[in-house]
Amino acid sequence: MSSEQSGELEQQIEPEVVPTRNYTSTWEKNRWWYIARFSKDNKYCYGSTQNLSAQAFRTRRAHSGFVWQRKWTQALRTSIGNSDDVGAFLNLTNSYLLVCDEEESDNFCKVAQDDLPDIPVVKTSLAGCRVIGRMCVGNKNGLIVPETTSDIELQHLKRELPDSVEVRTLEDKLSALGNVIVCNDHVALIHPDLDKESEEIVADTLKVEVFRHLIANNSLVGSYCVMNNSGGLVHIDASKTELEDLASLLQLQLIAGTVNGGNKTVASGLVANDWIAYAGMKTTGKEFVSIETAFHFSIHDSS
Repeated sequence: MSSEQSGELEQQIEPEVVPTRNYTSTWEKNRWWYIARFSKDNKYCYGSTQNLSAQAFRTRRAHSGFVWQRKWTQALRTSIGNSDDVGAFLNLTNSYLLVCDEEESDNFCKVAQDDLPDIPVVKTSLAGCRVIGRMCVGNKNGLIVPETTSDIELQHLKRELPDSVEVRTLEDKLSALGNVIVCNDHVALIHPDLDKESEEIVADTLKVEVFRHLIANNSLVGSYCVMNNSGGLVHIDASKTELEDLASLLQLQLIAGTVNGGNKTVASGLVANDWIAYAGMKTTGKEFVSIETAFHFSIHDSS
């Protein structure tokens, strides 16, 4: 093979540069040597991360062809369009990720598909609204949406979500379900005024044990708590006694904190499952420590 043909072949197989979120976490920097070790072409892997912008780091990571394993738990900054209220536009579980059906969410979807290769990333609206994170609630077993969800939207969800996920509508005067219900795969907290029939639908569809409760004297439990199967982050004003009572009730470790630089409505700027969390771009390093501790995220060595 001539050198000219060889050069053409290299050009053909060179991976495309895929821009990703403009954020590099500490754990990524600490594993720079993995990028160098697995790089297909050393020219994309020179120098120290200290001299690289976040975008350059991720560009070179894309070139290296290195794939992060599921055992890497992580919390990442992101945004939907120009909004840091990612919890308003996303619903993340261990079985799927729902994303608002807007053109400005396209870039996030591309990133999320790389972060979550094993679960579907589904763009949708609910009742024609984009704030899907506040309108629905779900876990690995099911998804509950408001009664006002259109037939087309329901058919789309049932077609795109795994067969194991039951999709069901719920009619209640408290129609912003994401604000009044919070759950993981085993337990759920609901607004004290939710109908008895609604409580039964939540228990049957999500296959969880249901408790009526307040968080920091607020009835909007879905707005003031985010949980996975290992722990949860709740409103910063929750007292130590309340945290202990809730932790005992849910059998989870709970931590009081904020997101997006002091926002007490934690669910507005944070979504999480058992191995990844997305928080708004304004979330501080101190807040990230609380998030990673709450959800039991840690860095695991691949050896």
